[in-house]
Amino acid sequence: MPILKVISGHTSVRGIKRYLEKDGRALAQDFYNLSWDEREMEGYDEAAKAFVPWDVEMDDTRALFDHEREWRGLKARTFKHFVLSPDPEDRIGLAELRSLAGDWALKHFGDHQIAITYHDDNENRIPHAHIVVNCTNLATGYKLHTDNPKELNEELQEMARQRGLRGLSNELRPHTGAERLAASREPERIPPKTRQAVYYGREERGLVEAGSWSWVADIRNRVSIARTLSRSEAEFRSLLDTLEVDIRDNSEKARRSDWIFSLRDEPSKKVSGERLGMVFGKEALLRRFARQASYRPSDEAAEAIRIRASSAVELNDLADLDGLAEALNTCERFSIRSLDDFERRMAGRAVSRETQAALAKARDYMAANRLLPKSAPRGATAQRDGSGEHARKSPGQPTGTKAVQDAAVRQRQAALAQQQEAQRQRRRER
Repeated sequence: MPILKVISGHTSVRGIKRYLEKDGRALAQDFYNLSWDEREMEGYDEAAKAFVPWDVEMDDTRALFDHEREWRGLKARTFKHFVLSPDPEDRIGLAELRSLAGDWALKHFGDHQIAITYHDDNENRIPHAHIVVNCTNLATGYKLHTDNPKELNEELQEMARQRGLRGLSNELRPHTGAERLAASREPERIPPKTRQAVYYGREERGLVEAGSWSWVADIRNRVSIARTLSRSEAEFRSLLDTLEVDIRDNSEKARRSDWIFSLRDEPSKKVSGERLGMVFGKEALLRRFARQASYRPSDEAAEAIRIRASSAVELNDLADLDGLAEALNTCERFSIRSLDDFERRMAGRAVSRETQAALAKARDYMAANRLLPKSAPRGATAQRDGSGEHARKSPGQPTGTKAVQDAAVRQRQAALAQQQEAQRQRRRER
């Protein structure tokens, strides 16, 4: 089970920032409701995060709302510092930890400024998350208050279980004979078949290594393309239909609820989603569709990719289908939405030779088939509005990481000032 530890801060955020980032030990960082916001800056160069003054921004916000004043001789609570440590036996990776930490923080503190720093400076090099939440609620102007602290941990355990990780049950253990009998009749929570994002069985690996066709790999390629291009289950099913893959629920008697995928022309060739890998399971796919910030190319690029995939299926060009799926997976992994994004990723200081090769291969495929634009419009974001369409920033917004950050800072400062004035007005009316 993941462990959640909470510490209340009563000083400036500068100290905790220095502690978390000293000696360059931070593996990665995620920011929300700051001048950099993961939901708005997806696709930008993450190296720029090193210059985000999140401590200054949090301190300035509290000052604007007068949230640093002592109360009855006690120092004001200025921020909350949560340490999220996963279960070592889960062998959780950094990407999975970032997803869990970000989703949990936004669920409980979505109206607060959040800075998450990831370390692995423990004995077993297990990544863990430090989540710093500023005390000011940007929506209401009030200070952070948790009515039920126990709920924070309960929700974390539930989110861990939903991801196939170990989670501490919130139910009391049965003590009496009747309670144990009732518990024994409850359905057992069955773990997924694999926790690997993409799973290759022994037979499939043998066929691929021998250069032979694998129908399992063929299905995975088609499902992978549909998964990356879809925003909803309905769109996912429609794309699968275009790619000639049938989908149905597995048996009600199955140990876990999942989808079964099969080739339309050869219905006997069928495989469950989780047999292809965790990201292809029904639970993981439904979570992806519900998460608005999931990676997806622009509408124009998605349509070009769909046409390319449909053509490959129609012509039975399985080699091209494989190349497209591989390139698209690389684009998703590095949030690539334009050819220029490839160059920025490859120019990173910590990019390995293997990553360089994968990026170059995907870039060459996407460029040769004209599936991505040369550069993505900086006004576009990965966030969607309530209608399901992509939200757009104003046409006059400056381009470039620094300019975007400066504009975002000014915009948020203006919003905070407006919120402060509204708060003062409410106080006067009382």
